[in-house]
Amino acid sequence: MLLFDMTTTAINNHVGHRQTGRKPHYPDTLSFTVIVFMGLIAASFGIYLVTISGLVVLFVGILCFGIGIIYSAGPLPIARTPFGELFSGVIMGVCIPFIAVEISHSIVDISFSEIRNVSIYFDRIELASFAVVVLPLICCISNIMLANNICDAEEDIQVKRYTLPFYMGVKNSLLLYKSLYFISYVTLVLAVALGILPIVTLAVLLTIIPVRKNIKKFIAVQDKRKTFSTAIINFLYISGSYAVLIWLGCVLI
Repeated sequence: MLLFDMTTTAINNHVGHRQTGRKPHYPDTLSFTVIVFMGLIAASFGIYLVTISGLVVLFVGILCFGIGIIYSAGPLPIARTPFGELFSGVIMGVCIPFIAVEISHSIVDISFSEIRNVSIYFDRIELASFAVVVLPLICCISNIMLANNICDAEEDIQVKRYTLPFYMGVKNSLLLYKSLYFISYVTLVLAVALGILPIVTLAVLLTIIPVRKNIKKFIAVQDKRKTFSTAIINFLYISGSYAVLIWLGCVLI
């Protein structure tokens, strides 16, 4: 996952430099070689995981690889549309955790009785619980892309890159930015109330203090060098404490 994430980032940078005419850090040949090399290694590890996990991981992996590539490449990259936040949030916030869970504990099963007949089995409650658990991750990851697009709003228009802030406007985009963090915390409380997550997970709410400060900084100034990093820091605050506290809750139980 780490390797393929770096691959998609490299593709985005490679395509971005070519489209904007900016001087790249490395020759095109070297960049392309690195992209192919990392992508092949990531695919090799993915195939190995499929051999020990099953077809579900294969199909979800193919989906992740496909969207990762067309996110920045192709005639109409997703990154140049208002759907970048949605796709990045869903792929990284849903598919990656799903693959991790599926490898250790199968929650979806696919079987072939005949070539024409495919059966998919899953527990609706288990999948619904999973969706609630990963929603805060979707919101935080989407906010990283949203913050990036807000910072680049004027520059993107010049290169005909029409992202979500272009359609919503910066003011409404900032309102959405704040709202996604609010949804993250509300979903966390809901998950604990429903018994999906251990009560110790509520300690994540303590991150509201530093996260709120970072939100104020970004609302005041939207600058790639000065304040964009606050979105990444907020993600680390929330997702890091989230993961540790879920693990701690499982240990205590």
